Amino acid sequence: DVVFAAAAFGEQSGTTTNLEGRVTSVAEKVTPAGTARPDWMVAAELAERLGHDDLASRLWSVEAITDEIATTVPAYSAATSAAIATAVDGVLAVPASTGTVGRADGAPTVTDRVSYDYRLVITRKLYDRAIGTAMSPSLASLAAAGAATVHPLDLARLGIETGADVQLIGHRGSVVLPIAASVGVPQGSVHVPFNVAGASATDIVDATSAVHDVRIERLADR
Repeated sequence: DVVFAAAAFGEQSGTTTNLEGRVTSVAEKVTPAGTARPDWMVAAELAERLGHDDLASRLWSVEAITDEIATTVPAYSAATSAAIATAVDGVLAVPASTGTVGRADGAPTVTDRVSYDYRLVITRKLYDRAIGTAMSPSLASLAAAGAATVHPLDLARLGIETGADVQLIGHRGSVVLPIAASVGVPQGSVHVPFNVAGASATDIVDATSAVHDVRIERLADR
């Protein structure tokens, strides 16, 4: 077996890109233990030992690697080390495109909600079953199990007490979850978190549908 002693999070410098495409620098805050080194150093030495001395001699720093990527990959042409270092809030200026931007014609087709159905809303929570949370002793307990949350007036209309198990019934199937109430959920909607312990509402979601409506029934009523 061959083990590469690569530096871990916080032990190496580089960049990070968020969902908006903002590129920000990340600085080494902790000295790697033992002989551990950043990934790029391990890759450069491997290249040298495999006979690519030109690569090893040219890619001698994070900045050099960043500029190499900007030179060889058109999509990253604006992400040079100098541009990243001077970017405000991680915003990089991208060369103007000569292409055209497509636009959708008309509004999306959304079916009306049946009066006794609830529009399903699925979102992520800050603490869920993500690896970073699940593997952290101090965070794992913050990842609560999932529940179907409706407006208090809807809960009263259903005649179901908080915490009771209910069945969400959609076109593709059904899932069983405990029910909860919150004024933060609009009337006529039911909110279910994604990637949490318990049943997953994604099992009743059809990726081809613009919206999803479900019936809520007490298990004892079926």
